[in-house]
Amino acid sequence: MTSPPRRGGFITAGPVTAVVATAAAVLVLALWFGGAGPRPAIEGLPSPGVLTTWGLPVARLVLDVCAAATVGVLLASVVLVPAGSSGTGRADAGTTRSLARAAAAWAAGWALSAMVTEVLTLSDFLGLPAGQAMRSGALTVFLLNIPQGQAFAVVAAAAVALAAGSLLPWGRAWRAVLLAVAILAVLPPAYVGHSASAADHNLAVLSLMAHVAAVVLWTGGLYALVAHLRAAPGLAVAVGRFSTLALGCFAAAAASGALNAWVRLGALPPLWQSRYGLLVLAKIAALAALGWFGWRHRRATIEALRTGVSRAPFVRLAAGEITVMAGTLALAVALGRSAPPAGEAEHQHDALGYALPPFTPGALATDVRPDPIALLLLAAAAAAYLAGVRRLRADGAGWPAGRTVSWLAGLLVLAYATSGGVAAYAPALFSAHAAQYALLGAVGPVLLAAGAPLTLWRRAHPGPDALDGPAARTLSHPMVALALYALPYPALYLTGLFAFAQPSLALRLAAQTVVIVTGVLFFVVAAGVDPLPWAIRPQVRAWMLATAIAVRIWTGLAVLTGPGQAPQWYAALGLSWAPDPAADQRTGALLGTGLSVAVLAALLVLLLGRWRAALRRTAARDATGERGERAASPTSG
Repeated sequence: MTSPPRRGGFITAGPVTAVVATAAAVLVLALWFGGAGPRPAIEGLPSPGVLTTWGLPVARLVLDVCAAATVGVLLASVVLVPAGSSGTGRADAGTTRSLARAAAAWAAGWALSAMVTEVLTLSDFLGLPAGQAMRSGALTVFLLNIPQGQAFAVVAAAAVALAAGSLLPWGRAWRAVLLAVAILAVLPPAYVGHSASAADHNLAVLSLMAHVAAVVLWTGGLYALVAHLRAAPGLAVAVGRFSTLALGCFAAAAASGALNAWVRLGALPPLWQSRYGLLVLAKIAALAALGWFGWRHRRATIEALRTGVSRAPFVRLAAGEITVMAGTLALAVALGRSAPPAGEAEHQHDALGYALPPFTPGALATDVRPDPIALLLLAAAAAAYLAGVRRLRADGAGWPAGRTVSWLAGLLVLAYATSGGVAAYAPALFSAHAAQYALLGAVGPVLLAAGAPLTLWRRAHPGPDALDGPAARTLSHPMVALALYALPYPALYLTGLFAFAQPSLALRLAAQTVVIVTGVLFFVVAAGVDPLPWAIRPQVRAWMLATAIAVRIWTGLAVLTGPGQAPQWYAALGLSWAPDPAADQRTGALLGTGLSVAVLAALLVLLLGRWRAALRRTAARDATGERGERAASPTSG
């Protein structure tokens, strides 16, 4: 009689051995083929030694595995585990505790491997053996001033925090925060890796970051299903949810990987004429193999789970898929250690990180600067919304077409603001930056709010959810939503923060994210299209909009009449065709403030009109009731 499968870990040591052996073999072969393996030391030249040459890629592979497993386990606890899998309306407590312990253990391994990678990267950076590098006294400078050292220090600190936070007995909202932190923590090494020195710096970095995020969600989520949820009551539901996510991750990884490879290679012939290109082809083949695994799951194993026939086919196929994923991760590490072929690159602006032609009004409509991260997130938002609409229609319920159009229009506005002509010129011209922020913080969010996303979610997923929790009540409070929306603008322009953010791609992305998120939150609360935990009166909504208008006008006037914004940055760009910075700043202050205030004022007028119409209807009903009462009462003689 066979024993039941355990909750955690693989059923036998066989799959673990296959995964480790595959990863090790691929890593060694790819390093050798790509020319990143040990080379004979040249007398008189510094060398990090064999330990660093082999140990650094091994440590980096272990780091990537631990990162993917941490993200996957947290993803399982937040998204994949069905809320009612135990039959009580809540996730099974044993599964939740098991996932929490696994997340803490993998995060601890992530932190330790990040520290080892830090030391070995220092050794590689200095060209000294690890021991000598540590005794050189350069570690502190490396941690605080060198991008590679800063990146792995951030990863180690985040992983330590995740290990501690995973053990706190808090709810799903807290685990969602941990998941977001874990996804962000995998990005710093990509930000400072080889793509940072590519011809088109911004595009190379953004595409690699999007690629890494998609891969860790995909690989980590599959690991969590096989290792921790294969015996859980709601496995079929969890696999169904992951299947949708995996398809999106597959598409995102393929698109972003192809874009990054194109930036690194610059043309098709190096793909088969260089060893780096051949490694890229091997990675493409591995991705195709993983696509076949997904097709087999959708064709056979998922249906077997849904019908309750057997879990074994899914577990076996998924174990083989994880083995291929491990080899693919090893191949990616070797690819990152290999030098791409040298070639003539188009002239790039050193400060901007990409070539920028002279500005013309038509360039705002024709130029494209794709932001892979933003485009993938926006595509996911469109797919999720349309899936909710399709689910309602499948259940026989309708959904207003106008709301769908509004949601998609808002996403298109955000896509243009992050990847269109205005995004290309925003780092170089203050006026383009101001127009971009008006689109990101006002035009796009108000259209998204008009799409009633919370209403759609509630109708497509009835029952209690996070929208009823304490976090939702706090964020939807009028004072909180107003403060979160209004404060970023004076904080950016009146404190000197803009001068730090404009030269940094990472800070620009962070600022844009804040503007979008706070804008959507504010307009959802102020517009009143979606039901919220708070009963907000029309007078309060009008006050929110009027206050936001006042803050935006005040900030705009301060920028219009104040000192120059980031003058050193614009001077360092040295663009001969650029307008006078002071005049361009005044144009931007008027344009950005005017567009944002116009959106806020239009919503305020619409809200006041609806309020007055509601008052007239109430007064008419009251008058009708009074006439009815007088008609029904006896006439006095």
